Amino acid sequence: MQAPAATVKGKIVAVDRNTMQRLHAALPQIRKWVDHLVADKIAESRKVSALRLARLAAYYPADILERARVVLVDKTPLPPLTEMGLPEFAEFERGHFDGITFEDMIFVVAGRQSESLLFHELVHVRQWSRLGFDRFLLAYAAGLTQFGYRDSPLERMAYSLQQDFERRVVPTDLLGQIDHESDAIWRQAQPILGPQ
Repeated sequence: MQAPAATVKGKIVAVDRNTMQRLHAALPQIRKWVDHLVADKIAESRKVSALRLARLAAYYPADILERARVVLVDKTPLPPLTEMGLPEFAEFERGHFDGITFEDMIFVVAGRQSESLLFHELVHVRQWSRLGFDRFLLAYAAGLTQFGYRDSPLERMAYSLQQDFERRVVPTDLLGQIDHESDAIWRQAQPILGPQ
């Protein structure tokens, strides 16, 4: 059985309804995994504001930089999605990423940290905040399923804004843009995800 078809760049892409049902069912396990990870690493983390990165402070308000935390790791942690009954995400699990964000906690591979990477991850902090835990994960997973990692809508937004940051042409209403695009991504993902 297939979920409703979605239009992707003029093409119709069908998404397996069974995958989306299992994803919904796995959300409590994923939340438990994230909560455990964050609790385990909180003592090692530092507030982004403590890093005193002036360019980040020029674009993100103090409350986000105070709330967001960074922890250096050898490898970015990823939930064991295959073990949680989601083998479709095995390729993502095998990925090697310089950084990953779970809610307000940013995990960065030691030696790979940069202001540009933190800017990118702070986009995700805002996306998590805007969409909430379940909606962020559902929209992210729908994007991975349809487009793969780099072209998934939430990542595409973060990479695009990161490029703007590197070129010093960040939108004046950065948070408004992130919120607007995150809401649009959620609306586009809803028909694919099925009943909530």
